Amino acid sequence: MHFGGAMFFTDYSMSAPELARALEERGFESVWAPEHSHIPLSRKTPFPGGGEVPKQYYDAMDPFVVLAAASQVTKRIKFGTGVA
Repeated sequence: MHFGGAMFFTDYSMSAPELARALEERGFESVWAPEHSHIPLSRKTPFPGGGEVPKQYYDAMDPFVVLAAASQVTKRIKFGTGVA
């Protein structure tokens, strides 16, 4: 079984290189960067998690940019994107 980690990378979260290095040191297989490219200005249905859409959905960085940065500080960990 393989385990990975995922995070919405923002300017106020742990950086992708920091997380990738920490996961690799702990034996994880992969790190994932989600993307949420379309946020409606208004909505007719409630957010599934309740309340308002979380701030990190609006502030998520481009997954390819953050994963490219993470790839510079690791040797074996795999990278992936997830579209939310």
